[in-house]
Amino acid sequence: MRILLFYVLLGAGVLASAQSPLTSNFTNYHLVDRFEIMNGEISKFHFTSVKPFRRDMQYRFAAEATAISAVDSFNRAYLLIDNAMYSKSEAALTDKPLLNTFYTRKNAFYSISYEDVLFGTSIDLEVNPVLGFSGGLDVQNDQSIYRNSRGVVVRGNLGRKLGFYTYAMENQYRFPNYLRSQIDETGVVPGTGLHKRFGDNGEDFFNASGYITFSPIKEVMVQFGHDRNFIGNGHRSLILSDYAKEYPFLKFNTRVWRINYMNLFSEHIDYVPTPDGQAFKRKFNAFHHLSINIGKNLNIGFFENVIFDRQDSSENNRYEINYLNPIIFYRSVEHGLNSSDNVILGTDWKWNFLKRFSFYGQLVFDEFQKNEFFKQTSSWTNKWAYQLGLKYINVAGINNLDFQYEYNQVRPYVYQHFTKSQNWIHFNQALAHPLGANFRENIVIIRYQPLDRLNITLLSSISNQGKDSSVNSENYGANILRDYSDIPNKENVQILQGFNSTIQTINFTASYMLWHNLFIDFQLLYRTTSGSYYTAPMNNLIIGGGLRLNTGLRKYE
Repeated sequence: MRILLFYVLLGAGVLASAQSPLTSNFTNYHLVDRFEIMNGEISKFHFTSVKPFRRDMQYRFAAEATAISAVDSFNRAYLLIDNAMYSKSEAALTDKPLLNTFYTRKNAFYSISYEDVLFGTSIDLEVNPVLGFSGGLDVQNDQSIYRNSRGVVVRGNLGRKLGFYTYAMENQYRFPNYLRSQIDETGVVPGTGLHKRFGDNGEDFFNASGYITFSPIKEVMVQFGHDRNFIGNGHRSLILSDYAKEYPFLKFNTRVWRINYMNLFSEHIDYVPTPDGQAFKRKFNAFHHLSINIGKNLNIGFFENVIFDRQDSSENNRYEINYLNPIIFYRSVEHGLNSSDNVILGTDWKWNFLKRFSFYGQLVFDEFQKNEFFKQTSSWTNKWAYQLGLKYINVAGINNLDFQYEYNQVRPYVYQHFTKSQNWIHFNQALAHPLGANFRENIVIIRYQPLDRLNITLLSSISNQGKDSSVNSENYGANILRDYSDIPNKENVQILQGFNSTIQTINFTASYMLWHNLFIDFQLLYRTTSGSYYTAPMNNLIIGGGLRLNTGLRKYE
């Protein structure tokens, strides 16, 4: 990691174009999808399978987007205002700033834009509070839930050489009972790391992320920091999702012509509670993703990923510098090292057509075994997963009514390895799909924006999974926190083997934007669990609402 830090500091002195990302969980990604599909041509500013997006490219994309309804025009203006640092649009300015100091821009509580022509220096800065207050009742279990989040986000550019972003939030939550059971089992709150009990069945935890960005040449962007990343065009990702806690990373993104190539080097934690306060064990990841636009409407991506540790004294407890090569085939390196590192590879795609539809998907191979895959054997080494999805915008000619269907299937033992330290996990949380493995999932999402400021979403999902009866029982391949040591049958492995778990959810949300990124929310969730894995079925009916500013809606799936 010292080598990586050295290159980051070395590059910081090179001419740069600074960037800040969009915030996950907002509607921004969906808006980009809508405009891109309606425009009938894949964006020349975004490779949408690589998230988060760059804000300067977001502005340029919105400036050229075509709107076919009044609501689309509002959304286009929203994106321009949200990226006012780059748009410099007068529409982003406030007529009457608060105390002539605050909210001079509609998207920022406090902002600075200064340029010294004499010395050729400049600064752009935006500071915003982050607030999330909500409450609700689980009617079926007569239990209240709540959220109390406060924080700050700061982003900006120093000249043309350096961009920066930092985000910090303090949280107190009381989760529904099924999430509390998950917290008790894994020891962590989903999306975060360490936590402590708060009040009556509550959790207290802290979220923080931040990084710097720069570009030695216009084709290359370098980013170093602590955050999440996401690969894919779906609701879920079977490659890399933003479900788990933030992690330190170094990212190189190279864009030339119709090609985007990303290298991501990251560090992760194998979380095991230690009463004596010992440091957690680290592991490392090297990931590269090649994305190619073919014609006007097709994008195809290829990725390879290697998870490794060097905790064994025979391996000198050192970082494996062979994996720093940005273009080499990791599988060949692993064989050359005679190592047992975990290599995952695959592809993703997106095809937009008829200015209404987008067909997308992913195919993942964990330690690809060609003979096992093409013969479709039932061997435990035949580990693969796939995603298929369809987006349909302006359904039946109704403006701003959008439909999405997604199917995910993951065979047993995908993301597992010989030791837990080489599983595709971070802080006891999946780095891909939150269910882990050995499941089938169907998701339907209906989005409707009948008014400029009103967004309505209905998400329905059903998942079937084969689980272990307990943590210490035979490993049927669903729990990716386990390793290969106790597989009961290696030659007759079937998807959904083990104890059946069926989870069905219907999640209705309505959000009204009172001011830029200030939302009032209503949420209704119905969730049922059943199957032989459970001693008894569990039902939840949660009704709630809240207010949030500059943060996403917490959805209890």
